[in-house]
Amino acid sequence: MQAARKKVLHTIDGMKDEIVQCCSDLVKIPSVDPLYPGIVQKDFLGGEKRCNEFLKSIMEEFGCETDMFEKEPYRTNLVGLLRGEGKGRSLILNGHIDTVPWGRSEDWMWNDPVSGKVFDGKIYGRGSCDMKSGIVAMIKAIEAIKKCGYDLKGDVILESVVGEEMESHHLGTSATVKKGYRADAAIVTEPSAPPISLAIVPVTSGFLYMTLDVIGKAVHCSMRRELVRAGGKGSQVGVNAVEKGVKMLLALQELETQWGISKTHPLFRPGHFTIHPGVVIGGPHGVLVPFIISEFCTIHYAVWYPPDETYESVTREIEDYVRSAAQLDPWLRDHPPKVEWKLHWPPSKTEVDDPICKTLASAHENATGLPAQYQGFCATCDATFLNEQGIPTVIYGPGDLSVAHGPNEYVPVDELIDATRTYALTALDWCGVK
Repeated sequence: MQAARKKVLHTIDGMKDEIVQCCSDLVKIPSVDPLYPGIVQKDFLGGEKRCNEFLKSIMEEFGCETDMFEKEPYRTNLVGLLRGEGKGRSLILNGHIDTVPWGRSEDWMWNDPVSGKVFDGKIYGRGSCDMKSGIVAMIKAIEAIKKCGYDLKGDVILESVVGEEMESHHLGTSATVKKGYRADAAIVTEPSAPPISLAIVPVTSGFLYMTLDVIGKAVHCSMRRELVRAGGKGSQVGVNAVEKGVKMLLALQELETQWGISKTHPLFRPGHFTIHPGVVIGGPHGVLVPFIISEFCTIHYAVWYPPDETYESVTREIEDYVRSAAQLDPWLRDHPPKVEWKLHWPPSKTEVDDPICKTLASAHENATGLPAQYQGFCATCDATFLNEQGIPTVIYGPGDLSVAHGPNEYVPVDELIDATRTYALTALDWCGVK
């Protein structure tokens, strides 16, 4: 086995230019998730399919059986199956091909959000980090094994799926499982960082999307003195919903501060679990002008919670806190805020001592010469939906999420190559060589 590892790593080093070019070419094919709010769907529908058509030919060249299928028109998944030649363990390597939109082109270097340019040791463009580099690395890793003439004992399943960015896993990763693509373990090739590059990531945090609605009482804005001055008639005349919403916002910030102490996990940085007020909308109904005291206020929250807590316990804690905070205000006591849970992305959990974690850690050390480090995933990903199906899943990949979703997204070339080396050694050790 040591001779096989050495030969495969040497082959990957010789493929560096090819791997970088493949990633660059893939970035140049836009694949924005067409369900993303604020975009014209028809402008982007089919981009995921074009990317997967590009990857399909690469997979087939080194012997994969390929399966392109879709649950909705032009939202096309790609699965490449390299059948094992013995009785080894099977492995899924999974990544999502959809990206977020890129915003204004002028905010990007070269005024090109999908340039795919290589500059200063980095590949630039939307999706370079999140997560086309991970997809390229996993495919090229298996290609390198085949170039060396090795046959694996266990099956390898390569998945480039749609829908992750908008939690449409039923169109992508979950659809592959339903179609029968299962394995003894899986690696989702999402970016490992921050804070540690190419870390072993066995857990993700849970995510909740919540709205909080507060109502007010409309009146002419000249009556504000009655609302805020001593001796005024207060709510008999009017109530500013925006100001009541701000009261609740400040109350939930107090709860968030408590979470910074009470909600911890050994694989996450202190303070990671938060209650983020991302959107605030308020005003009078019908016309958003300040000439009328605001009748409504809606605050949209993104909530991150620890992987060892449940949806029920976290939502109950927030609802109880909102209810208690509202009791301190006479108007809110009689007109309690309404909390609504819009979306839940459950956490993903695999034990640190699971065999796939140990195999991946060993492969990382042999591929990079650096000790393996473990951490939690600061966002969410499709690992959740593989784990839910009983497939032990870990995250490991090139790139840093702190540069994803923003202008000038990039992936370091060195991480792309190191990830390719690690995936190859993992496949050799996990699946076995015939």
